[in-house]
Amino acid sequence: MEIKKDDNKYIYVIVGKNIKRIRKAHHLTQMQLADLIGYNEGTVANIENSSYQTFSLEFIYIISKKLNVPMSEFFKNID
Repeated sequence: MEIKKDDNKYIYVIVGKNIKRIRKAHHLTQMQLADLIGYNEGTVANIENSSYQTFSLEFIYIISKKLNVPMSEFFKNID
């Protein structure tokens, strides 16, 4: 399902893409990230590919702390 920029769910698409970018920059697989943050691989995969249209700030916060990445990195490229 394509989500357009004017849709309120668009932020989840961008954040999901940023999670993927950050994960890859840390040379982690989806499974490795999932293990690190205490979630299952399917959750990480679904968030990265926009299958989940909602997820918590806590999810982002946990990744931020575990990878030592500022929260702002997850919200880049949101117009």
